[in-house]
Amino acid sequence: MTRIISVSPTAFGWSLRIDAQESVLVFATGALAEHAARDLARRLADAGQSAEILIYLRDGSMAGTLRSTPSEPAPRPRAEMGQPLESAAA
Repeated sequence: MTRIISVSPTAFGWSLRIDAQESVLVFATGALAEHAARDLARRLADAGQSAEILIYLRDGSMAGTLRSTPSEPAPRPRAEMGQPLESAAA
């Protein structure tokens, strides 16, 4: 499931909201709110969750969207079979 992070203006700054939850983070500037949203999206991707950031302008119109997706897990190295160990009895 893609997590939705929105950055929008308020009467007293800029808000960052996750999945339309009631809890909101408030920032003095839009730049600070966007930076926090990008950091949160990166952390979600690192944890294996997709995120989409919706950024709104002061007039309420959409400024843009950013997507953050989990990276592919690194391939595990294959174990190579080596020479058998000599037995301690030999």
